[in-house]
Amino acid sequence: MQSKMKQAYIGETKMLNNLKVWLRNMIMLSSISLILILFGDEIYSFLSTVGIVLMVLSVIACLILSLGIKNGQDNINKLINYIEK
Repeated sequence: MQSKMKQAYIGETKMLNNLKVWLRNMIMLSSISLILILFGDEIYSFLSTVGIVLMVLSVIACLILSLGIKNGQDNINKLINYIEK
């Protein structure tokens, strides 16, 4: 039973790290979107609209990923407490 819990801990940790990578990518996308919003009209008129859409989508994705990271960390803490018992 302990080995299954340790494998679950390792798998959960890997998934949590993947979520952190996706969160970082979404933050970078929102930064690029901000640049498009600020300076997009100078190049093409539709770039600022694209920037707004990307900004909204990336902020929503960041919120969802943050919730997933929080829940994943809670699961890891539960697994640690179960393994220590």
